[in-house]
Amino acid sequence: MKRQESIARPDFQGPEIPDGRLIFIPFMPFQRIISDIRKKARLLVNLHRNKLYYLEHTAILDGPVGASSCVNSIEKIRQAKLKEIVVLSYCGSLSEQLSPGQLFVPLSALSEEGTSSHYVKRKSRLYQASPQGLEKLLSHLTCRHWPYTAGRMVSTDAPYRETPAWVKRMQKKGVQTVDMEISAVFSFAEFYQLEAAGLFIVSDQLSTAGWQNQMNSQHILSATEHYFLPLIFEP
Repeated sequence: MKRQESIARPDFQGPEIPDGRLIFIPFMPFQRIISDIRKKARLLVNLHRNKLYYLEHTAILDGPVGASSCVNSIEKIRQAKLKEIVVLSYCGSLSEQLSPGQLFVPLSALSEEGTSSHYVKRKSRLYQASPQGLEKLLSHLTCRHWPYTAGRMVSTDAPYRETPAWVKRMQKKGVQTVDMEISAVFSFAEFYQLEAAGLFIVSDQLSTAGWQNQMNSQHILSATEHYFLPLIFEP
């Protein structure tokens, strides 16, 4: 079936994205990171409740959380010759082998959110990172000798409905981690033929025994500074 243009189209008041590269940070719990971005930005564009910072070689989208909200913002930014999306975020581990502070790269994402199917409808509800975007990201990690795990993630609209039965069901599907946005970003990028990849720091761990949340810990702050800042500030 031929893909139709939307009747409603977003308006964007801002310059082109530097090198077409957008770093999307859905949630940043450490305000000093955002403060550093703000200080080094040459331009700031307000997108409703979110902020788009222009650095020399990239643009940084600070928020929003959730599949629908993030794609609505990226739809606007797409008007500024967007070519590549790199998601830097945090995820929950559903695996005993993945502990807080470790890096995770989603090769594919299972959609349990309501946005992805409006771009690419897929019976399996699985969406992949783009080959070029993934290759660039993995090359960056390899060059820096950063250890990481690559695998399958699930994106949910309901982070407080992750029940023991849900965890078991996800594990049976080969899912290792959970977030709220990446499947929608992958679907959006596939629809518009953009590059997209994601790098996640494990911030908490879910199991049938309970929840261990380290999101606001010094351990996660140190991992954020070590892994994310070079991707944000270095060309």
